Amino acid sequence: MPHTYEEVRQFAHELPEEQQILLANSLWESAFAGEAEASDAEIAEAWDAEIAQRVGEIKAGTAVTYSLQEVEADLRAIVGP
Repeated sequence: MPHTYEEVRQFAHELPEEQQILLANSLWESAFAGEAEASDAEIAEAWDAEIAQRVGEIKAGTAVTYSLQEVEADLRAIVGP
């Protein structure tokens, strides 16, 4: 009889941390096995396009930007002083 999700989840939580990580990686890889991996050139091209878009938005004045002080204040609110 096949195991239920809850049984497998409980068993997985009882594994040592290193084995949990190996199991998680294995499940992730099997879930996305049919998807093609992007090449380094494709990834670089996608980043270049994203950067160009963001720079264009900044130059056009349509980008939402935050000062360092605003970012620091937001972080302090989350993690504390």
